[in-house]
Amino acid sequence: MSKNFLKVLALIVVLAMTLSLVACGSSDEKNDSDSNTSTDGNTTSSPAPETVKLKIYTQYSSDDEKQPYDYAVEAMKKEMPNVELELEVEAQDDNAKIKTYAATGNLPDIYRSTTDVIEQFIKSNNILMLDDYASKFGVENQISDAYKYILKSSDGHIYAIPNVGPWAATLCYNKELFDKNSVKVPGNYEEFLAAVKAFSAKDITPLAIFSKEKWPGVQLYDMLVTRLDSQGVKKLDLGNGKISEDAYKKAAERLIELVKAGLISKSAFNTNYDQACSMFNEGKAAMIINGAWGIGMYAEKLGDKLGVLYSAPLADAADVEATRWAISGGGLNQGFSVNPKSANKDIAAEYVCKFALKFAEGRVVKRGDPNPLMKNPPQPEKGYLPQQTQYMSDVANFKSMTCFPWGLTNAKFKEAIENNTQKLLTGEYSAEDFIKDMEKALQ
Repeated sequence: MSKNFLKVLALIVVLAMTLSLVACGSSDEKNDSDSNTSTDGNTTSSPAPETVKLKIYTQYSSDDEKQPYDYAVEAMKKEMPNVELELEVEAQDDNAKIKTYAATGNLPDIYRSTTDVIEQFIKSNNILMLDDYASKFGVENQISDAYKYILKSSDGHIYAIPNVGPWAATLCYNKELFDKNSVKVPGNYEEFLAAVKAFSAKDITPLAIFSKEKWPGVQLYDMLVTRLDSQGVKKLDLGNGKISEDAYKKAAERLIELVKAGLISKSAFNTNYDQACSMFNEGKAAMIINGAWGIGMYAEKLGDKLGVLYSAPLADAADVEATRWAISGGGLNQGFSVNPKSANKDIAAEYVCKFALKFAEGRVVKRGDPNPLMKNPPQPEKGYLPQQTQYMSDVANFKSMTCFPWGLTNAKFKEAIENNTQKLLTGEYSAEDFIKDMEKALQ
C-alpha cells in the first residue's frame, strides 16, 4: 500500500471524527433548546419586564375624585402591568404646592395640571410636550369632537391629556331647607338677596364657600358679571375689556351687598372644599357654589332634596330670560402632565395617555358623569341620577361659557382678580377700591 494512499485514508478518518463531533454539538444545542420548550410545543414566556414606580400628584379627597382614580388604576394594571403608582394627594391650595415643587426641582413623574400651571411650566421647561405620544396612542380619536379643543394649549401643542370635559358653575341648593324655612327658591337677584337675608336671620349659612382657596370667590364674581356681560372675567383675561366697565363695577357692588347681608359664614376663609361640602350635605348651608362635577356627589347625599341652579338668579328680573343660558364656567386645557426630567419620561407619557382617558371613563362608570369626555362613553353602573339627567338636558341650551379661574392664561390678571375678589368677600372693601386696585395691579 503506498504512502500516499495511507495519507488519504488518515485524512478521511480525521474528517469523519470531526463531523461526528459537530453533530453531537448540534444535538446538545437542540437538546438545550428543547429544554426551554413546554410539552405542548409552546415556548415559555420571557421574564416579566422590570417594575417601574411612578410618582403621581393629583386629587384624591372626595368620592368624586377617588372612584375614577381607583377605576383608572385598576384598568391600567392590564394595560401596563409593570407600572406602579405612588400617590401624593393634591393639596387644596390653588396649585401653590405643585408650583413650589417645580421651582425647587421636585416635580413628581406625573401631576394634574390646569391651564395656569401649563402656561407657567411651558416657560420654565417643567412640562413635557405630549404631541407625539398622543398621536402614537390615538388620544384625539377617542375624545368627543365637541371637546377636542381642550386638548391643546395656547401654542397649539399638547401638554396635558384631559380627564374630564367642560363644566358649568353651579349654585346647588337644599330644597328641604328652603321649604322648612318658608324661603322662596330665588329666580332673580332681588329674590336671591331676600333668601340670603332670611337664612342669615335664622343662623343658617346661605352659601357654603371654600374660600381657603381663591377660585370660588372669582367664580361667584364671574357669575354676577355674566348677568351683565356674557364674556365675564375671561374678557379681561384676554385683554378685550377694562375693569372700569359698568358690568365689572356693578358685579362688585352686588357681591359686597350680598356679603353684608350674610351670604357666607365668618369661617369661610378657613374652610376648605371638603368642609364646605360637608356643611351643605349636612343641612348647615342652604346653597353651595361649585362646578357641576359636584352634582352627583350632592345628589347621593341629598337625593330628591337637591336642586341645581346656574347663574340666572343673580340677574335682574327683567334680564333673567335673556341671560339665562350665558354660563359661567367652561372647558379648559387641563389634565395629567409629565415631568420632562422624569427618569422614566417615556413610560410616564405612555401611562398618562392611557390613564387620563381611563379616568374619564371611570367618571362615567362610577360617578354617572353627565358630561362625558369620550367619543363613545360607557354607561354608568347605577344609571344617571335625576339631577344629572337634567344637567345633560340643560347643556343643549347653553349659549356661551366663560371659564374657571384656573383656566385664566394671563398670570398677572389671575393673581390680581383672585386677591381682590377675596377682599370683596370680606364685605369691608368698596367697589371703587376694587376697581382702583385692579387697575393698579394691571399697569
